[in-house]
Amino acid sequence: MFTQAKAVADMEALCDVDAASRLECADNMLLQRRLREARQIFHEAEAIGAPADRCSSGRWMAAMLHGDFEAAWRESDAIRARGAPDPHRFWNGEDLRNACVIVRCLHGFGDAVQMLRYAPQLRQIAARVIFEVPPRMLPIASMFDGVAEVITWGEAAPDVPPAWDVQVEVTELPYLFRTTLDDLPIGTNYLKLPDDMVRQVACAMGPAIRPRIGIVWASGEWNPERSIPLAMLESIVMETSAEFWSLQGDIAAADARSWIEAGMIRDAIAICGDGLVALAATIANLDLVITVDTLAAHLAGALSKPTWVMLQHAADWRWMTACEDCPWYPTLRLFRQPVPGDWNGTLNRVRDALQELIS
Repeated sequence: MFTQAKAVADMEALCDVDAASRLECADNMLLQRRLREARQIFHEAEAIGAPADRCSSGRWMAAMLHGDFEAAWRESDAIRARGAPDPHRFWNGEDLRNACVIVRCLHGFGDAVQMLRYAPQLRQIAARVIFEVPPRMLPIASMFDGVAEVITWGEAAPDVPPAWDVQVEVTELPYLFRTTLDDLPIGTNYLKLPDDMVRQVACAMGPAIRPRIGIVWASGEWNPERSIPLAMLESIVMETSAEFWSLQGDIAAADARSWIEAGMIRDAIAICGDGLVALAATIANLDLVITVDTLAAHLAGALSKPTWVMLQHAADWRWMTACEDCPWYPTLRLFRQPVPGDWNGTLNRVRDALQELIS
């Protein structure tokens, strides 16, 4: 009896080790964008004991990168079906008609900007929709189509929190509506800035003599691989007959001080104001935005502004793979790293495209 029990335990341990190695292999396939192989290996890993939700999440990522949204939603369905009853009233597939829904924007600002396009659709089916956004987003949130009731947390939180029936995270809205690739972009020019704010910023910027291009070279600190050293953009700035505006905020903005003092670029925050509304109004007055994968790309896309996005090789799922266009935002053009870490190749393509555009 003891020998049989030990044999079973040894077999289970062996399966655990093999499942872990299969998961590692599948993750590597994802990074290499070998999506069909990744999905197959996640299936194999699950069959030998890897956590089902972990494997579904991996297949979800592969499906979204491939643009196969329907397959991704099937994985989301499987995860939801395996879940325990939720005491916090998160959306679990129920009909939202006659419900008061609170949409939580708990991820990055770019995620919120991208997914707020669903606000008009959500308001059509729910009795009431409340959007909870980070404090910095509060001034701009109501400028998105369909966003009528907005709250935040912290010091500006309402004294009496509103009652609600169901909560949903904003990034779950494509799943809630079972969005397919053919449905996109759903909304274009869905960020509507006040005309007086756009004119005020235009006045601060002064008359345009040359094409105006906004640049952002650094993304959030949580993923430094998305960022590009500012020095690598020097040839683009110096060799292009355009007026460049730094849209960079946070710590990385200090990198451009010498360029600003030398007149190579202009400081949008110093001239046009700080905050998301001022950033969006500045973008509205530009001819083109060139940016890494960060908030500026989403604001520009929501404003339907021509934008070039420079992407790391293993780019986020929303940018999919191999394509230069962006189904979420028709005015965006994607410039991908040809191989991991090769920003030179990406910037060479950007420089050539820019010279062709402005010549």
